[in-house]
Amino acid sequence: MTNSTATTLPSQVKKTQSRSERRERKMRSAKAALRAEQVQDAKQSHDANGSTNTQSNAFADKRNVMWVLLSGAMALTFVVMLFLPDTGMGGGLISTYAAMLWCGFFGASLWRYRAANGWAGFAYGSVVGLIIQFISQII
Repeated sequence: MTNSTATTLPSQVKKTQSRSERRERKMRSAKAALRAEQVQDAKQSHDANGSTNTQSNAFADKRNVMWVLLSGAMALTFVVMLFLPDTGMGGGLISTYAAMLWCGFFGASLWRYRAANGWAGFAYGSVVGLIIQFISQII
């Protein structure tokens, strides 16, 4: 048998992928990675006794009362400073901003704790802070 140039050699030509094929392949690999991560998280959440450990995220948990308490304490601090003499918070634009900001944070955290819209709570709290600042100037 002779080697001739007429024999065909196996071709190593790569087929170019279309954009939709590449996107589909990326989606499949992303879904597989997500499933693997979920399985790994599920394994880590079980302890030796087989019960599940629930780890709460303090920032995502709307029912976390700690944010209500912390923002309420800061709002109360600034409101009390408005009424105390010689604290530097009596007059001026900074006192108005501080009262509105911290009362707004308190309102937002309280509204989110009640499972309502946090932006509406911020608006109501800011208005209350502004009114309290005006009252402190009169007294």
